[in-house]
Amino acid sequence: MPDTVAIVGAGLTGLACARSLPEGIRPIVVDRVPVPGGVHGWDNDETRAAATAAEARGAVLHLGETAIRWDGEELLVMGQDGARRIPARALVVAAGSRPLGRAELGLAGPRPAGILAATVACHLSETGLLAGRRPAVVGGGDWAARAVGALLHAGAERVQVVAPEGILRPFPGSPAVTVGTGAPVAVEGAVRVSALRLHGGERVECDALILAHGLAPLRNVDGAVWEGPRTVYAQPAGDPTTVAAAQRAGSAAAADVARILEAA
Repeated sequence: MPDTVAIVGAGLTGLACARSLPEGIRPIVVDRVPVPGGVHGWDNDETRAAATAAEARGAVLHLGETAIRWDGEELLVMGQDGARRIPARALVVAAGSRPLGRAELGLAGPRPAGILAATVACHLSETGLLAGRRPAVVGGGDWAARAVGALLHAGAERVQVVAPEGILRPFPGSPAVTVGTGAPVAVEGAVRVSALRLHGGERVECDALILAHGLAPLRNVDGAVWEGPRTVYAQPAGDPTTVAAAQRAGSAAAADVARILEAA
């Protein structure tokens, strides 16, 4: 009976890990999204090739299921048909990354409504809900570019981009988009955000603030892992993300799993 390794995340990193595991280890890949690909999406050659290679290696993909808890022996997942347990000898968390939050960015000031992570702003825009008509977007990488496109599509009149490290990814070309640099230091506003204050005193007036700068690991099972045994984290935090970086992280995680199981 082969050893089983549970992998949370069916993006390029999780799929690369699955196909890179040594023979004799059976990968089971879990993702809350019903299609593989993660932030890279399903409809591209890289994702299709990665999924095909992982399945050819013997990986089993359980899509549309959310990882809930890992106790070192079983991964509890919740899906459309309820909860079930996946016995495994190790867990790989390849759940991707998220933009930095307000506290992580060090933004002072009050806490008015209208401050959203880019992930939330994109989701709202995709469902037809506009975060703001004159939003400011902090960031210059993947999530910032994605948020600008989603906001414009949802009907934003003007989008002001503040890119602390410059533009790292091409942005949608539109006269409604203004791009600048600077270091955000504080939020202004009472009931709703009214401006973003930059280092040096410059103010960017806005009715919503979209946080899309920097990346941190998105660990949706972190609170239930509690430093559980035989856990490997595979979450590159480079911005912009690249296919090569995801593949390297997945291969490195597979090597770490092999060493863990050899030592067990």
